[in-house]
Amino acid sequence: MKTIYHAELMLESNCRLGEGPVWCSLTNLIYWVDIEGRTINWYDLQTEVHHCSAISRRVGMVALTTTPYKLLLGLQGSLCWYDIKTNNLELWKPLETNLSLNRCNDGQVDSKGRLWVGTMQVENQKSEGNLYCISSTGAQWHLLTKLGISNGMAWSEDGRYFFFIDSLKRNIRRFEIDETGGQIQLLREKVVYQSKHHDELPNGMCVDIDGNLWVAFWGGFRIACINPNTGEEVAEIK
Repeated sequence: MKTIYHAELMLESNCRLGEGPVWCSLTNLIYWVDIEGRTINWYDLQTEVHHCSAISRRVGMVALTTTPYKLLLGLQGSLCWYDIKTNNLELWKPLETNLSLNRCNDGQVDSKGRLWVGTMQVENQKSEGNLYCISSTGAQWHLLTKLGISNGMAWSEDGRYFFFIDSLKRNIRRFEIDETGGQIQLLREKVVYQSKHHDELPNGMCVDIDGNLWVAFWGGFRIACINPNTGEEVAEIK
């Protein structure tokens, strides 16, 4: 039987397109982005104060770094460092500067400190997005192409499998990660979950200690907990 939970409002942030929340255990801050509002947001769980800082371009993702208060942002056309204490925005790497209508969407850092980041086309959202893996030294691998809306990412605990969502496919795919010869490839694709509801799209995703995937659905007004071995929804947050 599926376990049902109900969410409680913590903060009314009034974002136009709020996405990508990430919690920093060192500072007890929750970060997220407002893509269309072009802001980076953070909420102090101790003081219960919400902060917001404007960014000049669409910002699709935020990731933590080893330096407290210094973030990595995925923008339209670049990856940048951002210091919330000084408001300093510093270029790290250009990204898809030849595709002016593409922007970063979702991104996550894996257990080896590498950034996995996807892109999407902001107007037609059809098959012009890509998925990259970028090491801390800047080495870059182009992993997937022809993506509609590159979204949720997660890894199995042993690092063998990578789970990925292209929202327009309405499913979750699992890949085996091959790092032979210092290169990264995604092999042996398998669909582990296919949405049956036409009014919702799988979006953000994370993995829990039991290896289950928690997936937020755009248009579905819910988060589902999915067993990737069976495709069964074992819990849901309304």
